Amino acid sequence: MKTILKQVLITPHNYPRIFTRIVPQDQREAIRPGIIVSHYAFTNSQGQHGYVILSHTTQRAGICFAEGRTEWGKWNEETGVITTDGGRLYNRAGEDGGEARDQLLGQEEAPR
Repeated sequence: MKTILKQVLITPHNYPRIFTRIVPQDQREAIRPGIIVSHYAFTNSQGQHGYVILSHTTQRAGICFAEGRTEWGKWNEETGVITTDGGRLYNRAGEDGGEARDQLLGQEEAPR
């Protein structure tokens, strides 16, 4: 995983520079002054290349693979997990963690 930006506060002054460093167009268009973002490039264990953008301010994230569109979702700072709006789980290195409902079923089945 390559760090492109790490917890950078976007200001009106640095916005043009930050904007040009974010690779996927749809992730680039999602930023604005006043938020803190991180941006990463990755190659996951299946050899897929992609990009992640995290908003530490809004707890939202986007992940895309190759030239595909970004999947948007929630970012959990504590667990380091992106849960897409479609229910898929990923870490910031692009590793697929399955589906959120599968994780919930696993928790329910665990002995107490």
